[in-house]
Amino acid sequence: MKKIVLIILALMLVMSGCSADKTDEKMVLNIGLMPAVDTAPIFLAKDSGYFDENNLEVNIEIYTNAQDRQSALQANAIDGAMTDILAVATNVNGGFELKATMLTDGMFVLVSNEGAIDKADISVGMMEISVSNFLVDQWLGETHNIEKVYVNAIPSRLEAAVSGQLDMALLPEPIASVGKLKGLEKLIFEPVDGFSPDVMAFTQTAIDNKSDALEAFVTAYNKAVRDIQKDESLAREAIVNNVPNVSPELKDLMDLPEYHEARLPSEAYIQRVIDWTNTILPEPLTVEPKDLIETKFVD
Repeated sequence: MKKIVLIILALMLVMSGCSADKTDEKMVLNIGLMPAVDTAPIFLAKDSGYFDENNLEVNIEIYTNAQDRQSALQANAIDGAMTDILAVATNVNGGFELKATMLTDGMFVLVSNEGAIDKADISVGMMEISVSNFLVDQWLGETHNIEKVYVNAIPSRLEAAVSGQLDMALLPEPIASVGKLKGLEKLIFEPVDGFSPDVMAFTQTAIDNKSDALEAFVTAYNKAVRDIQKDESLAREAIVNNVPNVSPELKDLMDLPEYHEARLPSEAYIQRVIDWTNTILPEPLTVEPKDLIETKFVD
C-alpha cells in the first residue's frame, strides 16, 4: 500500500511539472513586415524586450514585394502580415480567411522628378490592386491625367523614377527618403479620412489558435507606441537598426507619421476603400466592412 501511495505521489509530481512547463512555454507569432515606418513600434517592442515581458516570441520576416508576402500567408509560413485594408478585402472576397486586427501607422509619399507635379499628364509607378493605386487616385485623380505603371517590387519602382522612366512613384517611408537622396522630390499629402490604410492582418487560424499571443502582441505594441510618443527618436533608431538598406543618413531625413496605440479604421473608411476597389476590378467585391476586421484585440 505504501508503495502504491508513493507511486501516485510521484506521478502527481511529474504531471505537475509537465503542466508548469507547458504554462511557461513561450507563445510564438511569425509575422511578415514591409520596409516601412509602420514597423517602428514592432521593432522597438522587440528590441526593448516588451514581447519577452509578455511571454511572446515574435519572428519577423521583411518583404519588399507584396506578392511574396501574399505567398507566405497562403502557405501558412507566417501567421500574419503588415498589409493594407484593400488587400484584406480582396483576400476575403477570394475565400482566403484573413482579418485586420489593428491599424499600423504608415507614411506613403509620392517621389517626383523635378517639375512633374506641374504637368497635366504624368506617369506614376504603383501596384495595380493595391493601396498605392487607391492613394494616387485620391491625391491626384482630380488634378492630373495619370498613366498608371504597375511595378510590384518597391526597389524597382524607386529606380524607375530615379532613372526618369516615370515622373513619380508612390513609395512608403523610409524608401521615399532614399529617393530624396537620389535627387527626387518628396510630395506629402494628408492621410485619406485621417487613416493610414495599413493594417496588421492575421489568418483566421492564427486568430482562433493564437488569441493569447495576439493579445500579448498588442500589449507590447502599445507600450512601444507610448515610448515613441514621448521620444520620436526611438522610432527613427528602431527603423535604421532593423529595416534592411536604411542607412543612418536617413535617420533624420525620413518623415514619420503620428503613431497611435492599436485601433481600427471606421467602417465608413473601409467602405470607401471597397467602393474604390470595385472601380478597378472586373467583378465587384461582395464583402462588407465587418467581414474584414476582428475587433476583440483592440476593444
